[in-house]
Amino acid sequence: MIIKLVLAGALLTSGIGLVAPLAVAASSSDTCASTPTASLPAGCREPVGSDSGSLPGADEAVARALRLVGSHGYYQLCARLAANIWGRPHSGYYSAAEQWRQMVVSGNAHRDRKPPVGALVFWDTGGVFGHVAVYVGDGRVVSNDIGDDFPGEGGVYLVDFSLVESKWHAAYLGWAPPIYST
Repeated sequence: MIIKLVLAGALLTSGIGLVAPLAVAASSSDTCASTPTASLPAGCREPVGSDSGSLPGADEAVARALRLVGSHGYYQLCARLAANIWGRPHSGYYSAAEQWRQMVVSGNAHRDRKPPVGALVFWDTGGVFGHVAVYVGDGRVVSNDIGDDFPGEGGVYLVDFSLVESKWHAAYLGWAPPIYST
């Protein structure tokens, strides 16, 4: 079931969600990734899983995600939506597919179907851009475009995790913590 809530969010009034994506790929030196033996680069915050089944900061991110449900202006801007949910103006990656590749290379990708609350979940849509949404718990994600009545609407929806696969025939890739370039 798709739940639509009406909210005139600050992102819409400021126009942040209405701007076309810039093709700016983050290089490996721009990402906030670390290995178990290396510390994070200066200025980076890397969330890690906790025993409670959610990521640090997930409560705020989920609250922000739910406030965005019902808004518009995110047509084909899933990476920007996920970044906005985590309080970032943009993802710093060219696409969701590129972000997933960086998570794999940096060792932050998890291929199981048990993401913690707040995790970024990724799908291969068969195109070059892929798809990312934010897991909010109870088998649901906040995603864009999935419930649009017409192309270009760019709506934000709270939907069952499986809808991305069943409606778009997308292949689930896995989940990662919200790691963004600085």
